Amino acid sequence: MSTPEPRVDWDGIEQSPEFRQLVAERRKFVLPATIFFLAWYIGFILLAGYAPDFMAESVYEGLTVGYCLALTQFVMVFTLGYMYLRRSDRVYDPLAARVVQKATAGGGVPPASPDGAAGPTGPTDPEDIR
Repeated sequence: MSTPEPRVDWDGIEQSPEFRQLVAERRKFVLPATIFFLAWYIGFILLAGYAPDFMAESVYEGLTVGYCLALTQFVMVFTLGYMYLRRSDRVYDPLAARVVQKATAGGGVPPASPDGAAGPTGPTDPEDIR
């Protein structure tokens, strides 16, 4: 016979200050990064469409401004991805761990009981929950 899984109060987790801080921190990076990358990409498309002579200028033996700018798209994706991973390791992962720890250790966000009322219904130690 298996032990019933504890029910999690997802609304309580969503309302917790730790979760709200995690969402706010991620939004502070993701929104500006997305806007920057889209502006960079749309700028490239606009240059290709409205400044074909500029994009066709040779930089070095057949390598044009257009090719160089197109290659910067790959550089931008790599750079933004690397920046996100570093920020994730330093900021988001510790915040997410605090959210999980508080939600599973009964630190103010207890799992819901089967009848819908808040309160612990199973093990509250994270190592006991499998």
